[in-house]
Formats: sequence, C-alpha cells, structure tokens
Amino acid sequence: MPTPGLEFKIQRPAAVAATTRADVAVFAGLIARRTGPLPAQLASLLAAAGWREGGSFPVRAAQLNALLGVPVAVESWAEFDALFDWKSRAPVPGALERLPCPLGLAVRQFFLQGGARAWVIRCGDPLPLTDSSLDTDAFREIQLSALGGPVAGTVDAQPILPGFHDRSLPADPLDAATWKGAAAIYAIDDAAMLLLPDLPDLAAGPARIMEPPPEPPGPPEAFRPCAPSLAAEETPAVRDAKPRYRAPRLARDGYRLWSSALQHALEMLGRPRGPEHRRDVMVVSALPIPETGFELPRGSEQWPLKVLVEKGNAGTDGAPLALFDSSAIGNARLQLGYPWFGTPDAATCPEGVQSPEGALAGVIARLALERGAFRSAAGRALMSPVRLIPRLAGSDIARGSPGHADWLGDRLCIFAERRGRIELVSDATAAENRAWRKGGVSRLIGILLRACRHVGEEFIFEPSGPALWGRVAGQVISVLEQLRALGAFNGLSADECYSVTCDRRTMTQADIDAGRVRCEVVVNPASPIERIIVTLALLEPLPALTVEAA
Repeated sequence: MPTPGLEFKIQRPAAVAATTRADVAVFAGLIARRTGPLPAQLASLLAAAGWREGGSFPVRAAQLNALLGVPVAVESWAEFDALFDWKSRAPVPGALERLPCPLGLAVRQFFLQGGARAWVIRCGDPLPLTDSSLDTDAFREIQLSALGGPVAGTVDAQPILPGFHDRSLPADPLDAATWKGAAAIYAIDDAAMLLLPDLPDLAAGPARIMEPPPEPPGPPEAFRPCAPSLAAEETPAVRDAKPRYRAPRLARDGYRLWSSALQHALEMLGRPRGPEHRRDVMVVSALPIPETGFELPRGSEQWPLKVLVEKGNAGTDGAPLALFDSSAIGNARLQLGYPWFGTPDAATCPEGVQSPEGALAGVIARLALERGAFRSAAGRALMSPVRLIPRLAGSDIARGSPGHADWLGDRLCIFAERRGRIELVSDATAAENRAWRKGGVSRLIGILLRACRHVGEEFIFEPSGPALWGRVAGQVISVLEQLRALGAFNGLSADECYSVTCDRRTMTQADIDAGRVRCEVVVNPASPIERIIVTLALLEPLPALTVEAA
C-alpha cells in the first residue's frame, strides 16, 4: 500500500520560448541517459515541438527514448538529474568505479551560479579517461569520432560538431535532417549560449597517470628488536593503489584541434545561408590548461597569453597563426573562462578539477535575469565554493601582451580571489577588434538579432512599399526603445543611441521587385567601465588625484 501522507508533484506547463532572453544556455556533449521510459510530460512536449516520427524533426522511437540528439529543456538541477546519469563515466573500460562527466558538471555549475533554463543535447555516452588496450592514436581516433563523426555502423551516438574535419555531413540550416549534435540549436529559438564541455577532454587525448610526488627522506637508521614474524596465511594481501590521473592539458597539437573545433562551431552558428543561422548565439567555453614543458613556454599556466599570442599554435605550417588571430578564435562571439575549478562535485575527477564554462554561463545568466545581459558581469561573485587551479598572481593578471591584450582579462573571462571570495574579474570576448571585446556589447547585438528575427512576420504577404517599410521600421524602433529605457545604449536621446533606416536607401530596385525588405540599424552600445586607474602624485605640495576610466 502507498505510504500515507500528502505528496506534491510539480507539473511544468509548456513554456513559450522568449526569443529576447539572453540567459538560456545549450549544452551539447556526452552523457548517459537514465534507464526507464521517457516521462509522459516530456514525451508530449517533444512531440508538440515536432520531435517524433513523421514530425518536423523526424526521430525514431528508440532514439527519442534515449534522448539522442534531441534537445531537452530543463529548468532546474532536479529535472536534469532525473533524466541523465551524469556520474556514469568509467576511468577505464570495465572498471566498477564511476566518475562525473564534464557535461553534468557544467550543467551543475550553471544552475548553482543562478542559471534558470538550459537545453541539453545528448550526443552519446561519455568516453573513459583512457584505455590500456589501445595505443594513443587509436584512442584519439575514438575521441575524434565522438567530436566530428561516429564510427561507421554506430547508431547510439551522434557527432557533437557535425562536419568537423569532414568526418560527417555538415549541418545545413535549411535541412532539419542534418541537425545532428550541437546543430540541433537551429531548432531552439531562445538559445543565447552554446557550451561544449567535452571539448578539452577530447582534444587532450587519453588521460595520463600522475607521477608520484618525491618521497621525503625517512628517519635516521636505528637498530631495534625484530617483531615476531607472521604466519604465511596471515600475510596481508598486496593491493595495487588506485591510479591518479592528470586533468586534461593541451600541447600544441591539442590546441590546434581545440581551436579548430571552436572555429567550426562559430562557423556553424554564423553560416549565412537561409534565415536559420544563429549569429545571435555566443559560444561559451573554457581555456584548457597548458601542458608546459618542451613544447609550450614555462609559466603558461599562470599567464596563458604566452600560448594564445604565440605564432604557430593554429593554422598550417605555411601560414602560422596565433590563437587570438581573427582567422583562428579571435571572435566577438566567443568567451573563454580561466582558470579551472576544484569543486566538491569534481572531487573524484582527475586532480579534482572541472572546466569553468558552466559557472561562467551561470554568472552571465544570473546577470541577464537581474540586470540585463548587456551589462558587464565583472565583479560578480560565485555562489558555490570553488578553488582555482591554477591560482593566478595579481602581477600575472595585470600583465598584458603588446598588440594583443592590455591585461590577462582583456580577452579572457578571468576568475580570481577578491575580498575573500571568488569573483569574475573580467567579462571579455576573444575578439581581435577592441570595440568588440566587451562581453556585454556582443550579447546586446545577440539580443537585437533575436528580437528582430521575427519583426515583420505579420506583414509577410503585404506589398512592398513605403507604408510597409515604415511599419517595419516602427517595430524595430519599438524594440530599441525598450532597450534604451533599460540603459543599453550610450546617449541621452534616441538620435544619439540608434538610427533605423528602411527605405530606398537600403534597398535596390531588384530587392523591391523580389519583395525583399532591408532595414539598416546602427546602435551605440553602452560600454561598461570595468577598471579605474587612480594616479597619486605624492611629490607635489598638494596631492593631485587623477582618475582614468578604462
């Protein structure tokens, strides 16, 4: 008989996607599905969205039940934990021990830091840390298959990045059948951020065992009476110690693979074919820890600009590039978090660390819900205890690279300890152009793109002419006025904040004959002040105080 008492079950109604939201994150990667049938409410939501046999996004029943390549919306950690077994990663094939997977850890941090809504795209089960039965090249082939395309004949996995290194068919924004893995973001209208938590692991190759620390010298030698010997049957059994694996670290080849995967993701989102491209989505990722040694300069862990600005880490041998070049990952739609975190959830992971992109996305989501995503997230503290790995010195954070970055946080989202707590001290993009390095500026453009995507849909069958052009411009101005009231632009009047043009100056006669309406929008985003330099001239009779905003 059932347990007596009163039980409450929360049934979440189908939420209407708000395309102007800037707090919604999409996680694509490897995670196991919990056993059991698909919850009836979730099945009905997916069917209503077209994820069913014969629907707009046709999937087989087995694929739907496994949630393979199907975007699932979750609005709490409990909802995620009920669907996905995020602690199912084996260190080696056949091991009984289980570890948390990177995607689960990232989603956990996202909700802990204040995120309110996330989409999860499961691309398959997590890979083991290493496999002693395979050599390094064979294991890396498995990792590349998970990243760019499944092994031939595999039906229980999808590529995280379809078309990467031509290992599978690329995603076409106009063909829903090609929306595999992360490309399913084309079907998520309210998506604002894309996260690929497995990328550092897949780029690093098989995990390596940590070298044991040097043993301290023993006590001075002294003669003592011998203890009585034990019988053979009482001799303790010899047990092998559990291996301690190193967290993923990248050398040059790893950074080339990692940067090319990020570049592929940005190109997939920004592909200008058709109306479904997603240039409004930011890619939020983690900067992998450098593998210092004979390939990378020593001290790169504490000052990773050494790796990011050095020529030869990306591109071909004929055209060596720095990672921060615009032809590599120097993009205004990319934000990289650093350093990595030691968290209670990752205690059993290699070195007890996890990548910071989930926490970074959570901080940005909390900012978007509280004050607006167009503002700077710098200065916001983390809402759960973490330790930073590696710990960055203040001198390393303040140190820049001429021609590339004024300081470490100029193009990276840096976490550091301030006032006894861990804070995000910079909210930056990896853009090469200085005007696009503020994270809030790029997110503002994303908000405008999502809000204006549906402008004019109600006029789609009306004849093109001055009356229609005026109504389209009026809707765009309405969106801009709402943002101006919130303080998103720099200026006192509307003329100083933005301009909207939709007439014969923005359209050719061929556009008018073909029924195309082009509206040109120019905005003046408010650039947040993240740093103030105070200079004291103490040698003058009266101290002169100069304040410079940066």
